[in-house]
Amino acid sequence: MNQKTKKHLVTGIKLAISLVLIYYVFFVKLHIFDILDNYKNANWFYIFLAVLLFIASQALSVFRLDYYFRDINLDLSYRSNIRLYFLGMFYNTFVPGGIGGDAYKVYILNKNYKNGLKQISQSVFLDKIIGLFAMILIIIFLVYLSNLTDYPIIQYSALISSLIGFIAVPYLLGLFFPIHKKTFFNSMIYSIVLQLIQVGMLYFVLEGLNIHPDNFSIYLLIFLVSGILSIISFSGFGIREIVFMYAAHRFNFDETLATSAAFIFSIITITVSFIGIIYLFKGVKVEEKKKNTKISF
Repeated sequence: MNQKTKKHLVTGIKLAISLVLIYYVFFVKLHIFDILDNYKNANWFYIFLAVLLFIASQALSVFRLDYYFRDINLDLSYRSNIRLYFLGMFYNTFVPGGIGGDAYKVYILNKNYKNGLKQISQSVFLDKIIGLFAMILIIIFLVYLSNLTDYPIIQYSALISSLIGFIAVPYLLGLFFPIHKKTFFNSMIYSIVLQLIQVGMLYFVLEGLNIHPDNFSIYLLIFLVSGILSIISFSGFGIREIVFMYAAHRFNFDETLATSAAFIFSIITITVSFIGIIYLFKGVKVEEKKKNTKISF
């Protein structure tokens, strides 16, 4: 089985998972019209603020990735970086089975600059890895903050493990990838800031749907867990909804409202990703200091 066939197969599996889960959530466990009813009385100003925060978080992600590029002497302008970033989001969301957004970014940069395919690929990969570790560590911290267990030893172990992890993870990654040693610490700080922006996004979505949980940190925990699990579905559709639905049942939230919030996150993601279509047709002007190269598709 060649690489292209494998990619089509993986995408097909993800799409199938999303379709099955969406059908199960919206037509078996809940009713889609009950979900839609929650949007009739929504405060769309708050939802709009959530969209702005999501865009801000994606724009800020470009700064984090730029640290890794500078380590390999690839000094792209911020404008070039953000255009490539949103084009990558578009590819990831709307081109199933095709080249992935990150792979496309690596291809373009390797084609125009002689920094080495391995170094560019590694930079993009490590940017994703540090973001993933940050999410996992915040989830562990939220286990403490949310009082999910009556056992103090588990709560305080979660607190200590997360705090140590925020320092240990960048340090250990620096041992394996010394060229990015200093970058890992800066990148971890950026990742924490990005997650704080996501907290604001979650808050505004819940406010927009008139959801006022007694324990906001549990909603945040559910949100982050669904974000990690979204990699096994198509753009997170289905996974977010089923995680929120079952978590709502577990923590005595309103299942329909919680699922409505999850679906809003999915819609925001796919809507913002569509911005990348601008650069699909315009092309991306890549600038590196005095270098100015027009990329054609």
